[in-house]
This record gives sequence, structure tokens and C-alpha cells, in this order.
Amino acid sequence: MKWSNLIYGILFSGLGAFSYFLLVNYTNLTPRIADALYSRGAFIFFILAFNVLGYAMLRLSSWVNTQYAVNLRSRWKIPVIYLVVMLLFLLLNYSLLVCAKILAGVSEPFLFPNNGWRLLIVVWLVELVILGLLLANRSIQSTLRLQKKTALLQSENDTARYTALQNQLNPHFLFNSLNTLIAEIEYNPANAVHFTKHLSSVYRYVLQCQDKNSVTLTEEMEFMRSYLFLHEVRLGNCLTCQSDIPAQYTDSALPPLTLQLLVENVIKHNSITQSKPMTITIHIENKYLIVSNSIHPKKSVVSSGVGLKNLAKRCKLISGKDIIIENKDGIFTVKVPLLYE
Repeated sequence: MKWSNLIYGILFSGLGAFSYFLLVNYTNLTPRIADALYSRGAFIFFILAFNVLGYAMLRLSSWVNTQYAVNLRSRWKIPVIYLVVMLLFLLLNYSLLVCAKILAGVSEPFLFPNNGWRLLIVVWLVELVILGLLLANRSIQSTLRLQKKTALLQSENDTARYTALQNQLNPHFLFNSLNTLIAEIEYNPANAVHFTKHLSSVYRYVLQCQDKNSVTLTEEMEFMRSYLFLHEVRLGNCLTCQSDIPAQYTDSALPPLTLQLLVENVIKHNSITQSKPMTITIHIENKYLIVSNSIHPKKSVVSSGVGLKNLAKRCKLISGKDIIIENKDGIFTVKVPLLYE
């Protein structure tokens, strides 16, 4: 990084020196204007101005590359931004000559002979070619880094989705569900029918979304209702969910089985009984899906954090943002970024 910054500094300084000498020596300046320009201060000013503008352009280029990758709606702004930067270089060249004329006391400092305008444009075009090659090189490097990162995240996402599918279809979950179903058939046949339908919906949803990178919030909420119903029947009236999702967020996207993972974590790591009922709250805030619950930890369960790490990687892949995990005042909260197409 330090060597690249040094190289960029040398490049911008060389470009500033080239533009300075070309403008000063070949613009048919009058002796008074030439004397005003032929000074150490003017030369240093031009070098510093090109370095400041050049490094600002590099920072802007990095920001633009990031926006292009993660913000589909702002891509039209990118050529406008680059056009403004290039016009600033033309303005810098023009300002040097204007300042020299003002210092020399010329009556019309903003006007130049035809040859002066032609040379000013030629210098500007040379600058554009050099800076264009620099930006193209940085853009290619950024694209290659993003492609490599995306490939890595895609691999991690595939692993995470497979893990989520495994967790949902593991024998322990099926064993508990079938035991609950047997008990409902014996003691509450009508509810056993509802339980079977919800169990079927859960497995159907898992199979349908295993090849998807994202699903809508509506689909996740419908799945969660069926998934929660299975646990509510097994645990009794100890588990409830309160959700408040505005209509404008229902089509937003998130990784599949996100809510399954979060609800499963609540059930797995907390003691849920008649004396310690559990309420899960779900709402939207600042374009994040927020899932929170009170904490009644089980003494025998130690959290590995693997599930949340996998979820974080999947969210990073589809939205470019990380999840936010908070544990304070006896409330555990996970904030999942939502994606808007």
C-alpha cells in the first residue's frame, strides 16, 4: 500500500510538472505573464494541486467501485462523477493561466488566443488519457478482487445453506415432530391434522428454497408461522411471536431460512417453560429485520456461534452488509439487513 501511494504521488507530480511546463512554454504568453508563471511558487502550487486532485480522484474511484458493486440504483451517477472530476482537471489548467494573467495585470485575464485554447485542450486530453489508463487499471483490479471475494462468499453461502438445510432436516427435529404428532393424534385429532399440514409446509419450503440465494420477507414470515406452530404445540403455550412488518417491506429479500435459524437459536439456547415463557418479537427498523427475545439461558448448552456466522456470510453475499448482534439488558437481538431490488 505504501509503495503504491508513492508511485501514485510520483505519477501525479510528473503529470503536474508536464502540464505546467507545456502550458508555460508553448502557449505564446506575453513576457509579463511568463514572468508571473516562471516562479518556484507557481510550480509547487501546480504539483500540489495535481496531487490533491489525483488522490481525491483515487478515493472517489474506490467509492464509486463499491457503489457500483452494491448499489444498483446509483450506477447512473458514476459517469457523471467521472465527468465532473475530468472537468476539474481542465479547470485547474485554466486557472493557472488566469492567475498568471491576473498577477501580471492583464486587462482580459479570462481570454486566450486561439493557440492558447488549442494547447490547453491538448494538455487536458493527454491528462485524460493518462488518468483514464490509471482508473481503468484500478477498476480492473477492483473487479478482480470483487470476483474473487464473490466466489469465496458464494462457496461459503452454499455451505451455509446446506448446513441450514441439514439442521432443519436432522433426525432430532423429525423425531420430536413425529412424537408430538403421535401425541396429538391420540389426545387432539383435530389439531393433529393442522400439525401435519404445517409440518408438510415446513419441509416443502425447505426443499423449494435450497437452490435460492434469497427469498422475500413474505415467504419467510409464512414459513416461520408454520415452523413456530410445530414448536408451540410441542412446548405448549410457552412460546409466542409478535411481529410488526409494514406492507412496504414485504417484498424485500433476505437469505432463505433466516428466521428458522434465529427461532431455532432461541429455542435451543433458552429454557422455555410455563414459569419462563418466551416471546419473540420481529419488526423493521432502518431497513433491518430485527428479531429479539429475552434471555433465559440453558446451563447445559454452549453456543458455538456457527449458525450466526453462516448467516452473516450469506447476508454479506446478497446485500454487502453484515448482521448486527446485540446482547444487553437481558435481551438478545439480531439485526438482518434487507435487500431491495
